[in-house]
Amino acid sequence: MSAITDFFQKIQNQIVEIQTTINQIKTSWENFQKFWDLFFTLVPWEVLLLLIFSVILLSVFNSVSPKTPKANLTIAVLLLAALWIYFWGLFGKEVSYSRVIFVSFYILVPLHAIGLFQILYRFGKKIYWNKRRIQPKVWDSALHQLSLDYHQLVGKAHLYHEEIQENRDSLYQEMERLELSLKGIKSLLSQKNQSTVKPSE
Repeated sequence: MSAITDFFQKIQNQIVEIQTTINQIKTSWENFQKFWDLFFTLVPWEVLLLLIFSVILLSVFNSVSPKTPKANLTIAVLLLAALWIYFWGLFGKEVSYSRVIFVSFYILVPLHAIGLFQILYRFGKKIYWNKRRIQPKVWDSALHQLSLDYHQLVGKAHLYHEEIQENRDSLYQEMERLELSLKGIKSLLSQKNQSTVKPSE
């Protein structure tokens, strides 16, 4: 009798294990569906499709020019976007150019985000230092900046003395910085209120 009881108990335990496994699979599937629902809420499905085809084209372009993967991916995305617009206009009634551009930016913006940040950083840094050169607040800082710019120009002039023509753009930039620092000195000298000007004795 106990053997029969144990047999049915084993069957019941197996049924419970099967039900638990089924519930786990069901929960995992529901979580998977929720993830993709959220993903495609944030990212249009066209982005995933464009990315897949872009990677395929990228492998072809990289075989030709392996040293420029970022440029290759950019060309692949733009080429596929152009083909998308062409076939959309061929088979559809109205082409949504904004949609194509929006989807393409999902790939291009992250791809060039670091480069864009570096460009914006250099641009902001240039504006900041140019403003400090032209509008110095105290005499000492103006003289210090003028001295730095002068020594930077002279140092590069000595460095490039045998290749002046090849490096004239760099020297022009240093000259422009020096001219801005001189303007800052002139602006301090021309101020009527001399309280901010502290000439050294």
